[in-house]
Amino acid sequence: MQRKGQWGVGIVGTGGWGGLAHVPALAALASYEARAVTGTLPESARAAAERHGIGRFYTDALEMAKQPDVDVVTVAVKVPEHDRLIRSALEAGKHVYSEWPLARTTAEAEMLLALAERRGIHHVVGLQARANPTVRYIRDLVEEGAVGRVLAVNAVVTLPVFPTTNGTVDLAHVYLLDEANGADQLTIGAAHVLDPIEYMVAPFVEVSATLDTQYPEVSVLETGRTVMANAPDHVLVAGKLAQGALVSAQFVNAGAPGFKLQIIGSEGELVVTPRDRLMFQMDRLNLSIARPSGDTEKLEAPDGYASRARDTPPGPGYNVAHLYALFAERLDGGEVELPNFTQAVRTHRLMDAVRKASASGVRQTVE
Repeated sequence: MQRKGQWGVGIVGTGGWGGLAHVPALAALASYEARAVTGTLPESARAAAERHGIGRFYTDALEMAKQPDVDVVTVAVKVPEHDRLIRSALEAGKHVYSEWPLARTTAEAEMLLALAERRGIHHVVGLQARANPTVRYIRDLVEEGAVGRVLAVNAVVTLPVFPTTNGTVDLAHVYLLDEANGADQLTIGAAHVLDPIEYMVAPFVEVSATLDTQYPEVSVLETGRTVMANAPDHVLVAGKLAQGALVSAQFVNAGAPGFKLQIIGSEGELVVTPRDRLMFQMDRLNLSIARPSGDTEKLEAPDGYASRARDTPPGPGYNVAHLYALFAERLDGGEVELPNFTQAVRTHRLMDAVRKASASGVRQTVE
């Protein structure tokens, strides 16, 4: 596929995350232009296009994908629709940016990867923390031995509004309560931290876990009806990384919103906390290094880590823009590392190991 000055993007789903993150991310990058949107109904699709200043709208994702000026199809809708929509884009021969989770199950994700590889399509999945300049900087600090040999990684994440607030949920997020939909505290809240731990330090080789649904009965705010939840809203993971570090990570649906991630080494400790009071995968991140002497120094990622998205404003689109910028480098022929469908399958398998460890009470090997 030849480049036409800018990479034309068609977005499937701008009513939620697509509008909050993808539209501003694309607007911040000269290498892309959002040219079309797809919505469920003509009225909502038209309204979305007008709201975001996008030229065309469709109600058929395949029809949009077939347009010659659409080079990349972004799938930013609920996970149960991913398989069908990504297949449509791949069959049309278009590059794909899919939000994470890639699919409801690992089997679905594996089939999507196989299809993308057969079609020779470039693909990226929204594990956008890997594009965060601070996360990329931490990876290099760890590799360079800034804290010596990494012995432990600890993370505590409190998400009081995800997926429920004190046993209540709005209609838009009821689907998060059904584990079969593939989107819950494990696959979103936890995965968006466990994946960058693998990126910054090393892959998991084994995990133990406890998954719990602490709000099994949830009231829907708009209707007052009660729905039953079977998806986990509390995740506790203990594991071991390939280079020997031990991991402890807890994701709690309560408390004050925030997180603290520590990478503890033989010669110091890297500490990551929120800068923007957002979830880990959205936040710009504060970083400091603590020495055994007790001295602490704040660190900033050097300018070179910001790629083409250097001036992206903070907010939900910040790391998405950095990921799009890296994807543009790949589309232009560069050999840049990306979280593509291959990485998505790997992360899906990690989630499977966590589920199995929790269900069986037996430590699992991660493949």
